[in-house]
Amino acid sequence: MHRRAIASVGVLVFALSGCANEAELPKATAAAETARPALTVTRFEQVQSDIFDSLAAADEKLDGEALTERVSGPFASMRSAEYKLKSILADSVSLERLSDSADQTMISAADDYPHAAVSVMAEPAGSSAKTIDMFVQPSARENWSLWGVADILPGATVPALKFGEEGGAVLASDSAEGLVASPDDVLAGYTTLASTRNDSKGLRFADDPWLAKMAEAQDANAETTADTGTATMSFEPGENGTIAVRTAEGGALVFGQVNVTTTISVTAEGGSVDIAGGGNIAALGTGNANDSLTVTGTMTAHYTTVLVFNVPAADAEDQTIDVVAAHAAVLLDVSNG
Repeated sequence: MHRRAIASVGVLVFALSGCANEAELPKATAAAETARPALTVTRFEQVQSDIFDSLAAADEKLDGEALTERVSGPFASMRSAEYKLKSILADSVSLERLSDSADQTMISAADDYPHAAVSVMAEPAGSSAKTIDMFVQPSARENWSLWGVADILPGATVPALKFGEEGGAVLASDSAEGLVASPDDVLAGYTTLASTRNDSKGLRFADDPWLAKMAEAQDANAETTADTGTATMSFEPGENGTIAVRTAEGGALVFGQVNVTTTISVTAEGGSVDIAGGGNIAALGTGNANDSLTVTGTMTAHYTTVLVFNVPAADAEDQTIDVVAAHAAVLLDVSNG
């Protein structure tokens, strides 16, 4: 918009220069920039359609290279892992179904990169849960892509986002300005709490079903391996970090990648842990659909997921951080040695 405005002035000046002296020529001035979203909602609907069409084409061929044309961040890792698993287990597993229809969308302002858009999506086919999706455009030379998907948790309320004529605001991941904590510190506090069950780095998190499910899984693994060894589960921020946007109440909606590592170690002499064939861990651990996996040393399974946090403003009366959406942890790889 800015360049076209300047060019128009330039044409006008040259047109007048043939019939006026230098003193009479109007002076060119830069057009005022009007704050606006990076795209209109209507235009972004077409962008979303292009993204989901590209994803569908990659899904059809389980093509990891084609996948990354319009998919990025943690969702690229998650979908690629699904491709790997489906190539082993074939029709016994299905790719996650996604909704391509947005109920509401917030698009960040055009004046700075990265651009981000948050959409509350209609329920995917076969699901009763709406999802909240994060789309990003890192720079003007890069396409918009799908960065993360998470299911809105039962009973959770996704906060209204600040989105006027100027577009929404993307927040710095390492800045706590106006918030109870920076987006990165929220993710660090949560993963520490998940690993230790009691240390949240001074932050207050509400109980949530995703973390409760992880604790149940860890306890079940520990009980199963009690006679032969140990089972642990650790959590840490993922390599794609966080993306945060401002809420209408002055807080932040924070999308964060969480990596989960499950480790089973056999310490009893002559002991072993058997994992039945046909499941995800055995399939990725052996590369075969029906082979069981026998652990006699140490087995490590890596997972990743996306969580969405409602982070209050610094001056909020209630400074509890809520998890409002989460994706089931997706198994990435298994090593057994």
